[in-house]
Amino acid sequence: MFYVLRTKDFKRVIQSLKEKVQRENRENNTHYEIRLYGPGIESFEGVEFRKDEFIRAVKENREIVYVFRNFCPFSVDEIVHFMEKYALEGNPVRVYLVDPEWEIPSALEPYVEVIEDYVPADGEIKGLTQAQVKRITLLGKDPIEERKELLKKSGGVLEVLTAHEIDKAVGLEEVIEVIKSMRESGLGRGVLLMGVPGTGKTLIAKNLSKEDIVVRFNFSAVYQKYVGESEKRLRETLKILENFGECYVFIDEFEKALAVGTGDSGVSRRLLGEFLSWLEDRKRGQYLIATMNDLTSLPLELIRPGRWDFILGLTPPPYEIRKRIIDYYAQKYSLEFDSHLADTKGLTPADISSFYRVWKALGDKEKAKKYVKWTKDIHPRFQETLELVRRYAIPVWQEEESYVI
Repeated sequence: MFYVLRTKDFKRVIQSLKEKVQRENRENNTHYEIRLYGPGIESFEGVEFRKDEFIRAVKENREIVYVFRNFCPFSVDEIVHFMEKYALEGNPVRVYLVDPEWEIPSALEPYVEVIEDYVPADGEIKGLTQAQVKRITLLGKDPIEERKELLKKSGGVLEVLTAHEIDKAVGLEEVIEVIKSMRESGLGRGVLLMGVPGTGKTLIAKNLSKEDIVVRFNFSAVYQKYVGESEKRLRETLKILENFGECYVFIDEFEKALAVGTGDSGVSRRLLGEFLSWLEDRKRGQYLIATMNDLTSLPLELIRPGRWDFILGLTPPPYEIRKRIIDYYAQKYSLEFDSHLADTKGLTPADISSFYRVWKALGDKEKAKKYVKWTKDIHPRFQETLELVRRYAIPVWQEEESYVI
């Protein structure tokens, strides 16, 4: 019954709301009328808002949509009374408070639904008003770059993922296509990528950034010093992300971002609650890609079936994929194919990349072997992580029977 619609682009949003109501009338055979009121308690037609008439409309279950621009004519107690007495019975009266900054009193939070901006009409750009679109068009600016400016308001929590040089994700082409298909279908929610470091989890996100926008979500930057500030910053960040519009959202080391601890006065638990609500309610078109090494440190409610499309497991690639990766880096650095490397089980793509890069820099293959250490030899939880991947994830590659470790 009561909605707070956040926007500064009043003309566009109110027109969209009117069109929505008219469409519903046609499709549902309803007869809703819209009454618009601006500051000064007068409608745009000059008719004064009368509270007694509103109460009568509520009591008589009239099909009316009230829209108040930049002011609220009701007290907190009145709204709570209306909601508890009438809204729970399915009263058809709707109230929209269109205001970018109206602060919702805590007593109203259970009764008020917040809508961040409004779905733009065809030809408009999410996160930008019509005036902004016209301005950047006249100035010859790039609308995508203007959208990226929105992310600066997050204070470093959100940023567009960019890389000057992106290696090809050899052997992961099918995974990338699956992720793209899930997002483009409008049915996808997100994917969890689990595996030991260097197996290509981040490389998947970087390759997607070649042809689409990938927004990196730096969760560690959400945490603040003072009580309540972390939760507030997360809410503000999620609003910015919603306004930004369609994109991939990349969260690296997901288990560190939302692992619930016992020594932080409940901050982690409250942030988890905020994030879970956003996962459920967010608009489609924002597809999450989260990487992790250890699934077991995440709260169960965060990884339950339905929240994600897949949990994909990345292990060191098998022989045939390993040969393709070696061939790729050999060509990239104009060096020979190393057959001994191809026969070494348990190497990650990052191991192979590092080896060829150091070989190229030093100009000596044997010296490169001396200085480059393999992930399987130095990662303290290599085998443990592989066991977790085997247990919980869908394998991306068919594993080799054993690793020489």
